[in-house]
Amino acid sequence: MSSLSRIALATALAFAAAPALAQDEAPWTVSGGAWVVSDYVWRGVSQSQEDPTWQLELATEHESGFYVGAFLSGVDFIPSGADYDDGIDYEVNAYLGWSGQLSETLTLDLNYTRIAYPGSKEDFDADFNEFAATLGFGGNYSATVVYSDDTVNLGSSAWYWQLGGEWELGASGLMLGATAGHYDLGPELGGSYNDYEVWLARSFGNVALKLAYSDTSGYDDVLAESLGERHLADGRVWLSLGYEF
Repeated sequence: MSSLSRIALATALAFAAAPALAQDEAPWTVSGGAWVVSDYVWRGVSQSQEDPTWQLELATEHESGFYVGAFLSGVDFIPSGADYDDGIDYEVNAYLGWSGQLSETLTLDLNYTRIAYPGSKEDFDADFNEFAATLGFGGNYSATVVYSDDTVNLGSSAWYWQLGGEWELGASGLMLGATAGHYDLGPELGGSYNDYEVWLARSFGNVALKLAYSDTSGYDDVLAESLGERHLADGRVWLSLGYEF
């Protein structure tokens, strides 16, 4: 059984067990949501050819901090007018991890994610693994490091570093957030680039709205050969509207 199959099975079993456990007041919580986004932007690069798409997520977490879940999103990696088809219409991120409080001001999250593209044709298999650690500090800030042993299944390891913060804007109900990241893909995939994002978010009960601006620097034609056309990493405003629980 593949790693993805094992994680998917564990996720399904966890979701199936969670309602029954909840009836016995077991220490499990279930969360998730469904969203429509004007553009799926990942590390500053559009994954949907700058077009709108859908996203879904479902996860369950134990009070000990261990969690398992899956995130799905529509994707499109083929430019308009191309004379080939990769067979990829959506992405599945199956993940498991642990998060907990280290002190009054420090939190730690350790995470493994299998990123897969079901339906990909033989020459377009881009499934890969990521291992992440996020340190939260001061209540508003985070530092994340991510390692991949075979980025986008192209035979090269990679590192991603990100600093972020988010703040409540008084009594307005608005949240302001900002992140800055550095993606080092190694010489085999063309080097590295930086990505930046600033966003505003507001929840109205279970309805969540987010407006963001994303941009990159250092993204060149060499990187574009592996990660997508250069214009997909240009600065862009995008919107997310969803139902979360």
